[in-house]
Amino acid sequence: MKKFVAVLLSLAMVFTLAACGGGDSSSAGGSQSAGGGSAAADGEARSIVYICLNLGDLSFNDLGWEGSQEAAEKYGWTADVIELGKDTSTYENAFVDAIDSGKYDLVVTQSNYGLSDLCIKYAPDYPDIDFISYDMSTDAAVDGIDNLFGIAFKQNEGSYLAGALAGKLTETNKIGAFVFNDVPVGNDFVTGYVAGIRDANPDAEVSIAYGGGTADASKLQEVSAAMFDSGVDVIYGISGSAFPGLAKEATGRGGIENGLWCIGVDSDMWTVYKASENADYADVIVTSMEKDVAGSIVYTIDRMVAGELPFGTVEPYGIVEGGVRLSDNEYYREVTPADVLEYMDGLQQDVIDGKVEIPSYFDFEDYDAFVEWRDQ
Repeated sequence: MKKFVAVLLSLAMVFTLAACGGGDSSSAGGSQSAGGGSAAADGEARSIVYICLNLGDLSFNDLGWEGSQEAAEKYGWTADVIELGKDTSTYENAFVDAIDSGKYDLVVTQSNYGLSDLCIKYAPDYPDIDFISYDMSTDAAVDGIDNLFGIAFKQNEGSYLAGALAGKLTETNKIGAFVFNDVPVGNDFVTGYVAGIRDANPDAEVSIAYGGGTADASKLQEVSAAMFDSGVDVIYGISGSAFPGLAKEATGRGGIENGLWCIGVDSDMWTVYKASENADYADVIVTSMEKDVAGSIVYTIDRMVAGELPFGTVEPYGIVEGGVRLSDNEYYREVTPADVLEYMDGLQQDVIDGKVEIPSYFDFEDYDAFVEWRDQ
């Protein structure tokens, strides 16, 4: 029997952090610099500005800066970062100030909090600047904007593997997820996750909690506590900056040793947290569904340098393209039961070989059709 329990939460709309990003150490317009050196491979030295909310989130924002710096170093370019901070009312002015400064000819940013919308709005007015925005929706209105390229991620594919893993790990047949917001990208995570659970364990009951676009770790801790109290033993935390709330709650309850499993998002959270001041949080994270933001930015800039980037389009990067994956680190191999590892290895290969059809939120006719499928 396929079961679904939707837990719809009303969270405060506090725009302090990115949906999968965060940090609080910078004010609007704060900047840092990196890179510099020889001319680019195509003979053109360029200057990148990476525009984000805040660095220090150990996730989405940091990964974008990492990829921008790596590309700058590879081609001998310069790279600056502008952290927009907490006040969303300043974002548009800060964005325009950056592109109007004459200092940059390549903007790299993300979709969160309307930043990709600013690219769409202003790119046509600045034809001498190229724009790359990651985590865009595949239906974003970029047609005809020949200096804007959007990176989409097939989060449904990576989340399918996360769901299959959850379905095999659960001992209570109660599985949960927290999603940063009830929006198309968030529901694409949900679509893949629920599909993976259903294929791996049709008897599992799924609880989904939606946030309100905020990255509130304390709220996620409350949500996690409620799920664990209800018998849920695997939770997928689809909010990088709020994830410490889930990790803290699971750690306090004994974590994996007591049969409670957490799945991270965006980055390899076990590796990241193991090297952080919250190293004890790492050991509740069996794996993470990674969006390889850094690698995707470098790959995209490589294509741009080679003259092969199809500007005016949004292109999805999935498992085959290296855009998403499950973290396959030493801890995942150590704590996951051998039979589950065998199942997951075979399933991932089947996905790569095109033997598994993974649904996407964007396949549904509309939101209501998705909800009907999700709740069946």
